[in-house]
Amino acid sequence: MISVKKSSPDDTTQKIINFFLKRVKKSNLVARKRKTQFKASVLSPLRKKQKALQKIAYNLKKQNLDKLSKI
Repeated sequence: MISVKKSSPDDTTQKIINFFLKRVKKSNLVARKRKTQFKASVLSPLRKKQKALQKIAYNLKKQNLDKLSKI
């Protein structure tokens, strides 16, 4: 955990905030969190099968329309 303390009595709040932000950037916490935030989950076997069937149905429909010269 990143923490920042006042080093001298004349440190302003803005100085402390800037120092904290620099430490956060240097530690690379935000970048690592963003990298793992949108990780794609592994599909279940049932969902894989459903997606494959949807793709087959779409391709058949497209072929039929192509044969009828509607595309």
